[in-house]
Amino acid sequence: MRPTIHTTLNPAVEILGLIYMCHNPKLQEKSAYMDQARELGINGTELYKKYGTLLDRYIAAFTKHAVIAEADGTFFTEDSISTLLFSQVLFAELPEWVEDIESVAETEVSAELMEGIRSHIVEGLAEGATTNDLIDALGQSGLSSGVCWQFLRLIQHPKEQLTRLAEIIRKNLSAYEYALTAVEKPLKKQMERFVKTRGNMPKSRVQELAKHLDEVPLHTITPMLINPGSEIIVEGHSFAGLFVDEIFQMIENLKKAHSSNPVLKAIGDSSKFDILVALGRAPKYNLELAEHLGLSAATVSHHMQTLILHGLVSVEKRDGRVYYTLEKDPIREIISDLQAVFDI
Repeated sequence: MRPTIHTTLNPAVEILGLIYMCHNPKLQEKSAYMDQARELGINGTELYKKYGTLLDRYIAAFTKHAVIAEADGTFFTEDSISTLLFSQVLFAELPEWVEDIESVAETEVSAELMEGIRSHIVEGLAEGATTNDLIDALGQSGLSSGVCWQFLRLIQHPKEQLTRLAEIIRKNLSAYEYALTAVEKPLKKQMERFVKTRGNMPKSRVQELAKHLDEVPLHTITPMLINPGSEIIVEGHSFAGLFVDEIFQMIENLKKAHSSNPVLKAIGDSSKFDILVALGRAPKYNLELAEHLGLSAATVSHHMQTLILHGLVSVEKRDGRVYYTLEKDPIREIISDLQAVFDI
């Protein structure tokens, strides 16, 4: 059964992402697209043409009328993307908090926050765990000290932090509506393309998502414009960038064009090679790899699709997380083939 595909953006997800971009204007520069393309191994100029103009117009229109809050290091600085993405999903799943989080009991806010972090950020934390348990788990999660600090700050003052975010969302609803109007025609066209693509998703792509979900049904898909090349998957729900499938297809096309030795080519890419080296030491999950290698979570996901496709990496769901493990036999076969070629 195909999941339900929403045909509108989620205001909370978009507004928080737009505020983040306002605080980090360097991410809007063409060089940022080139860097991302380099990580993905695709053409930067083509990537910019895909969504650069639309996204630039969207952000510029929003900025013109936005009420931009001061960045305090928890959500809107360049290195706070983990807590921002977490909060985007949290408010998307709890839209009533945007309207009136003030009336929600502190204990309920804290409980929802704990459950979200337990489910999506740290591993092996039992239900009903205390704040101290969560702090210990964060310290052992493999996340950078900066990311751990941001989540600790959120845990220590959950209602205060999330009330501030809810207020930011409410204050910027009119700026968001203005931004939507500014990109109405190209956004409508891209949304139609997105719905059609997702509605007729190739079998290989469905299987790829199924590996990430460990056969958990995907019930709904919400498109994102502010994170156009990313996909955030939580149980039963995907927040998918409007251009993520087109980027996936760009990677697939490039892979087909260089299919003479696809496995060797996959290893020859520096980022993919670094991922394999890291997995050779121990299995890791997506966010842990991203932090370890200094790549975005979306970039790791894109690289992982290629590595899984060629049998170099396997997937295992453990303690509520998707872990990636190096498959050593294909590596041994490559080494053996090279030894034969060079008569070593």
